[in-house]
Amino acid sequence: MQDARNNSSANHSPLELALMWVIRLVMFEQKHIPEIEALPLAQMRLLWTVFYNPDATMKFFSERLHVSQSTVTQLAERLVRRGMIERTHDTQDRRVVRLRVTRHAEAVLQTNVEQQHDTLNEIWTGLVPAERETVLLGLKALGDSAWQVRLKQGMVQETDQTAFFAKDAAQQNSLEAVQGVVDLMSRRVRGQA
Repeated sequence: MQDARNNSSANHSPLELALMWVIRLVMFEQKHIPEIEALPLAQMRLLWTVFYNPDATMKFFSERLHVSQSTVTQLAERLVRRGMIERTHDTQDRRVVRLRVTRHAEAVLQTNVEQQHDTLNEIWTGLVPAERETVLLGLKALGDSAWQVRLKQGMVQETDQTAFFAKDAAQQNSLEAVQGVVDLMSRRVRGQA
């Protein structure tokens, strides 16, 4: 088993290795926050999604996370018991349940977000202007190529890219970008600190 893993890692392309290195350093090498680290991945994913979509419905979270409503209900109950989220009933229809993070959870998650922003700002300011331009051009080219591949694979829609970068949809763009990061963070390997 170990030999298969070693051989598999030897076959990574230079792009894969570079992306893994950057993602690890930018996304995962953060200060540990025990309240977040203690959560199982599914709960963490719901918690971050609730944080970025306050007062959304259980149905919304079910669709966003691609899980059943009963799964969202179970995850929400566990997070309620941990004091991380709270449920409210819709004022128009008491059958509709909405979720939001508690003040405590909001403070914990906001600390994590601020750490991430501070790290990214420090990384960015560590580059000279010419390097920043090169990085942006490289990321744009990489993104454009990835877009074309994913379009051919049927993983994205032709209109997704236009909508993602549209100025009049800035808030939705932010939420969509964050959901991708939430998904990435929720899949990280634990115990390698």
